[in-house]
Amino acid sequence: MTQVNEGIAAMEQIVQRYRKLYGGLVFDILEHMGFPNQAVSHAMTPLAQDMMLAGPAFTVKGTTTCEKDESRRYKRLAMIKQMTYPCIEVRDAGTPFHVALYGELSATSARAHGAVGALIDGGVRDTSHLVKMAFPVFARYRNPVEAFGRWMMIDYQVPIRIHGELNESIQVNPGDFIFGDADGVIVIPRELTLPVLEECERVMGIEETARGEFARGDDPVAVFERHKRL
Repeated sequence: MTQVNEGIAAMEQIVQRYRKLYGGLVFDILEHMGFPNQAVSHAMTPLAQDMMLAGPAFTVKGTTTCEKDESRRYKRLAMIKQMTYPCIEVRDAGTPFHVALYGELSATSARAHGAVGALIDGGVRDTSHLVKMAFPVFARYRNPVEAFGRWMMIDYQVPIRIHGELNESIQVNPGDFIFGDADGVIVIPRELTLPVLEECERVMGIEETARGEFARGDDPVAVFERHKRL
């Protein structure tokens, strides 16, 4: 197995382990580690309630435009070929205008080149198609407005900023780990991907024991004292 394939296999295992977690736990662990401002704005929601995001960020930076520049369209299409499995495409707002930054064709081509989901700080369209594809997409809103001639990509795999929940914005760097479920999305700094995962798994074990004791009617104060999570 090549070094690249080994890296992909290792990340795939990490992704599968993250998919067993839940947002509240991931947030709590990050906050305990000194990173309390990693929650993405609650306005970015899944197109379907059961959708989840788990994977390293592939970032896309955009801006407003009035030009229908075909060369820019081809640059965006070429960008997709740089994706690696199992990444999450993350697009910043790029424009204050309400346009659909993402749709079915974007998702179909991105999936073919390794993307396993998308986090869009703006609008999406083709929603029913995306849901039927079972391709996880979290976005701020939905509308039918074509982005070409109104928005364009200017760079990718660079640091970007998206709207935050406890602060105005969150920086997302290429490779930061994106976790999202029905409660929202969290950006985990790349270097903390594994430490956060391992601590979450440790705490989940404690929670399972405590949950059983709560359910059988044990003194809740005593249960809490025995199994403080952090």
